[in-house]
Amino acid sequence: MKLRIKTIVLTLLAIGTLSLATGCAAEQTPYEKNNAENYSVSVKFDANGGNFTTNTSVIVDSFNIEDMKTNSEGKVELALLSPDNTLRGNDAFTATKNGCFLAGWYAQRTETGKDDEGNPVYTYGEKWDFEKSLLPVDPKGEYTSEEPVLTLYAAWVPMFEIEFYSLDTGDYLNSYVYNPTTAGDIKVPVWDEETGAIEMYDFPEREGYTFNGVYFDAEGKSKVDTDVITHTGTVDIATAVAKDSKMKLYVDWVEGEWYHIYNVEQFVDNANLNGSYELHADLDFTDVIWPTAFMYGNFAGTIKGNGHTIKNVEVVQTNNSKVNAGLFGNLTEKTNISDVTFENITVTIQSGTRVAGTSYGLFAGTIAENAVLNNVKLLSSTLKIDSKCYFGVTDYVIGLVCGMGNPDVIADAQVACVATGENPDNVKITVNGNEVTVEIITQ
Repeated sequence: MKLRIKTIVLTLLAIGTLSLATGCAAEQTPYEKNNAENYSVSVKFDANGGNFTTNTSVIVDSFNIEDMKTNSEGKVELALLSPDNTLRGNDAFTATKNGCFLAGWYAQRTETGKDDEGNPVYTYGEKWDFEKSLLPVDPKGEYTSEEPVLTLYAAWVPMFEIEFYSLDTGDYLNSYVYNPTTAGDIKVPVWDEETGAIEMYDFPEREGYTFNGVYFDAEGKSKVDTDVITHTGTVDIATAVAKDSKMKLYVDWVEGEWYHIYNVEQFVDNANLNGSYELHADLDFTDVIWPTAFMYGNFAGTIKGNGHTIKNVEVVQTNNSKVNAGLFGNLTEKTNISDVTFENITVTIQSGTRVAGTSYGLFAGTIAENAVLNNVKLLSSTLKIDSKCYFGVTDYVIGLVCGMGNPDVIADAQVACVATGENPDNVKITVNGNEVTVEIITQ
């Protein structure tokens, strides 16, 4: 019984017609060698426009059937191995074709026309089942390994594609291309409650914008309301023909890099001067440090409070190189803060701070004229000034709400200003509306 296991190995000697095509004067071609050893029954695998990992388009398995058992009809039944079967060990082959996936191996191939580039278009029949199908061979027949008793054709189907377009502009964004035999539904982006950021999965990202929904139509009338989207394309496995392999989706965006905030850690971890935040819970900053970037930076983002409260924040100004400071350094003309209450906020101008050329306020150093603040409240809060601050010059501004800008944009401001430090009695504080005047009393 020199045939079965040895057959699997020796089939690899007959890879396409490589040796025959070289024109070399070899003593024996691979086919001649197979015939000499009675490996004369051949099955050809035609990559059919693709290529195997050997960079060849055809491989041939040859069999020696002389001692094999026959069935009731006197035929030898051969169990074939697919080219990529792991039973071939290191001699397994993978067939590939750019932009396509392998639907299977078929015994029939019928040309039905040409594509746009002039390449033949096929339909297929008699898909080979490598798990169940057996190839009957008459052991009394006359065969040579060069003439296959069966040719199996690779059937290639274009990869499925989802094209993404922007709902507002109609611009093409990118495509998600995949093999529908190994991948199924595409997940719709969701908010991660642990991080506060959005998980986009295989959807495109758009710089400066955040995903806000997806639609099946360009008019935005048919919104996707499921967690996953199933591609509408199909593949007829019997003929290896795909239908509707391309699908279009239209993505809606909201301007800004949005985060959905459920806890203090998410707010701090995602601190971004250009970020946009939607609060889904009250945020208690007890024992949590307020983002330093907000204290001194130019905030150009959005906070959508949804009626929630940010409370128990302690901010200490000690950096003499920062000229504007408060809970926020500067609220720029792009700022949009709405429906949020700030409660028990304490901002301290610490000992040793050089108060010169600066603008300080409990809520912000400056508030730009076009900054939008709707239904923003500032309750039970305190601005503290240390007795050892340096007030050597008068070119500074201190305000209860803001150093510069319109404090009336805060709907309800309950802010006190007090002296603190080693000698608070040496600090005389005068408050006139929003304006704070400080006089250091020397002995």
